[in-house]
Amino acid sequence: MVIKSSPQSLRSVQSRLANRFAQISDRFHLAGSLFTREMLVKNPQSGDLHAVIVHRIILNSIDAAAQSGDPTLRALSAELFGLRVSQQNLATLLNTLDVVLGNNRLKNQNSDVLQLKTLGVSSYRSSLTSLLFEILAVSLGFSTKAGLTIDRKDVIRIIELGINSESRSEAFSCLRSLCINAKYSILPMVSSASDRHIPSPLFFQIPRIVSTLIASLESPDVDLMKTLAFISKTYGPVTSTLYKHFYVIFTALKQPIHQLEYGSHVADLLANCIESAAGVIKPEVFLTVQKAVCESSIMHPDSSIYLQLLSAFLSLNNEFVPSPLHVARSVSARTRSKCEYAHRLRALSNVASRPRTTDLANVKAMKTLILNEEATIRDESPEDIEDPEDVESPDEQEEEPMEVIHVVEEKKIPEEVTASRKKKNSESAPVVVVKKKPKVTKEVKTDLLEGEASVDDILNLFEMD
Repeated sequence: MVIKSSPQSLRSVQSRLANRFAQISDRFHLAGSLFTREMLVKNPQSGDLHAVIVHRIILNSIDAAAQSGDPTLRALSAELFGLRVSQQNLATLLNTLDVVLGNNRLKNQNSDVLQLKTLGVSSYRSSLTSLLFEILAVSLGFSTKAGLTIDRKDVIRIIELGINSESRSEAFSCLRSLCINAKYSILPMVSSASDRHIPSPLFFQIPRIVSTLIASLESPDVDLMKTLAFISKTYGPVTSTLYKHFYVIFTALKQPIHQLEYGSHVADLLANCIESAAGVIKPEVFLTVQKAVCESSIMHPDSSIYLQLLSAFLSLNNEFVPSPLHVARSVSARTRSKCEYAHRLRALSNVASRPRTTDLANVKAMKTLILNEEATIRDESPEDIEDPEDVESPDEQEEEPMEVIHVVEEKKIPEEVTASRKKKNSESAPVVVVKKKPKVTKEVKTDLLEGEASVDDILNLFEMD
């Protein structure tokens, strides 16, 4: 009925809803908790109108989930708390986690913690702690209201306490939820303490998530490697400074990667660092890891882990690291795996080893085109090519100077010598008419062949006579 009812009809029965909420709040009822959830989803205003009663129903659900350990009840109680999340509720939840993780004996319950019946009971401590971390992870996803803020230092401090406790898995899950929902507002706390290029005012005050996780590599497990791979994928190996710990992560593995329970997460982490941080990791580190990966991939060609790492090295963009092309082609030919990494490795090997053709056109057509161009160039006469020195300015083109038919010499010759030379040469040679070009002072140099005399020599002969 609640699902099919409209918000207007639900507002008209607020008095009946109040009575129903009061009956449900006496003790835990699964049906009553489901009814409350549907009401909060369908008509969120009912939670504001009956905030005290709804909060009591949520606390009863948390107690029941902590006592039973049923995953359905745990998910239901976490969603109920997330639907009613507020800044005060988040602060109260963090205080409760601080009390539980601090291993302090709670004498008097106050308003700063959740009023739970299971709080302070040693037999439910572990179950309650993991449940509260699940509630925190879900609540971070519902924290989309305007003005809802939370101190990130307090959240990271609680998560660090949880990593070192029995609720390690839930704490890592909460950390991944924080990275998803907080995004880049949590980035200054993600990078390691050795990073000095992030200009954040909290740089020297807040703990570093990556440094804390790397310090836990002495006893690696699934949750740790899954969280490191998740952080590398979310923020990148360079931004999260995970590239600085690339070799440390690789050497922390006590067994071959394919034999580890968390081998797939290690492969995701290493492959992401190889592909995204090729220019900031030392080539010597790449060569060491590449050698180990090539040896293992040859011995285990069907392992998807080594196929993924080998394809990452094949796409590595670092000129100081040779590409393992021969190993990749050998492994891709031997593998019987049908996973996506096998197809990717085969494609990269084929692309890297394909023959390079510089001319894709028809050879005969290209030869014909070249011959036609040569014939065209040969047909063009040299006279058609204009010399840039012969191009006249506009002023010279207007005057149109007369063309010189034959120039013998430009030096000024005395009139007497000219007359005598014309008289002597008139008997043996035809008269040469020289048309001078007006306003042109161009030097003409005559190259004499063997046996020829210059004009000066000829004139000297006339003077001797």
